[in-house]
Amino acid sequence: MRRRPVRLPTLAVRLLGLLSSATGLVLLALAVPKAAGTDWAAVRGQLGHLSGPELALMCASAAATLWSYTYVLTAALPGLTRRQALLVHCTGSAVSNLLPLGGGAGVAVTYAMTRRWGHPPRAVAVCVALTGVCNVAARLFLSAVGALLLARTAVPGIGWAAAAGAVVLVLPAAYAAVRPAVRRRAHRVRRPGAPAGAPRRRIAAHARRLAAGVRAGRDVLRRSWPQLVCAMAATLAAQGVLFLVCLQAAGARTGAGDALAVFAASRLLTQIAVTPGGIGVTECAAAVALVALGGAPAAVASAMLLFAAFTHLLEIPLGALTGALWLLGPSGRRPAPAPAAP
Repeated sequence: MRRRPVRLPTLAVRLLGLLSSATGLVLLALAVPKAAGTDWAAVRGQLGHLSGPELALMCASAAATLWSYTYVLTAALPGLTRRQALLVHCTGSAVSNLLPLGGGAGVAVTYAMTRRWGHPPRAVAVCVALTGVCNVAARLFLSAVGALLLARTAVPGIGWAAAAGAVVLVLPAAYAAVRPAVRRRAHRVRRPGAPAGAPRRRIAAHARRLAAGVRAGRDVLRRSWPQLVCAMAATLAAQGVLFLVCLQAAGARTGAGDALAVFAASRLLTQIAVTPGGIGVTECAAAVALVALGGAPAAVASAMLLFAAFTHLLEIPLGALTGALWLLGPSGRRPAPAPAAP
């Protein structure tokens, strides 16, 4: 079977990616200091006091975050090695951080890379579905916990906003829990009245493929759910450590409990693709909450800029490097050759 060539993005897509990235950088540079109530002169003064060991600790925390997520990918896609998972994660994250609503482009990159290594399409689809559900569910749960913790603070504005956020988070979770039963009920009601001229064979084929994918996903989840849960928790824990290290290095006067509550509550904002990867929106909200909880404005703004640099900006050149390694490297497993004709 002839392999389809990987199509490079067009000039318009590249320009859109550059424009969206520039917009995110401008919003990050202008909005974060404004949200913290400071200016760039004070932020530069705070960043100038960073030491080498502090930067090394930030790099180690960011590397631990990337490496922990490889266990999520290897659990969702059996046969994927740690090195391949690291290449997939870095390259897909870079594409997602470059484009607005870049999650779809990241999924396409993941599919292209894993298919080149010989993984079947159904296994790749199961991997994409499982990792997507794990990411959204973990961030939803963590944001709900953080919102409930912030609701107990003595700051009135933060408490009311966190309580409203907790309600907003609980309602989609309840809807997601009730929706499957409602859809099954509606399907049973509509089934006798199905139109006679419907393409039954095509619908049946799609239903069989969907059922096979669901069974495959259930098998992977039953076999690998401990690794999925532990690896996702380790990834978020490493990111939380990076958040605390950035605050400590910048000299923000916030308690560890309040800082972790703000970090947890802000995780859901990373899924809101107003800007590529949610950059600027999450940092502004976290800066406002940390300053309201007693943090020094200039130090809080510096810490949020450092955190955005390690979780978003540095992933773009790293993803370009891993993508080049994938393009130049071997394809991995190859299909067996066809038997020769007699």
